[in-house]
Amino acid sequence: MNKKDYISLKKNRREKKRSDKRDASCEEVIFIFEKVIEGWKTIKIYNTIIQSNPSSSLDKKKVETISTGNCKIFEGELSEDRFKYYTELRSKVYEYHCKPDVKIELKTP
Repeated sequence: MNKKDYISLKKNRREKKRSDKRDASCEEVIFIFEKVIEGWKTIKIYNTIIQSNPSSSLDKKKVETISTGNCKIFEGELSEDRFKYYTELRSKVYEYHCKPDVKIELKTP
């Protein structure tokens, strides 16, 4: 096995491990980011997710962690447009937490 194949396998293995560990689907992460930017509290986001999808494996602690922007989705998990939207949302969430007084506009795809 050459070095490129090894690096590729290692990258795929890490992506799979991290996406399994996340416990949230990609759409749930995007939903959480959107609601954080709108100013929702994490408990309200959590309750909304649980009411709409009772089988979700998210707990309140995970929602709090994701709401800080500390959640990575990989390119292979979403379409190109949705991934671009996710990256914009993630940067806006970071910006929101740095400057909570600033109103951020949200553009849906």
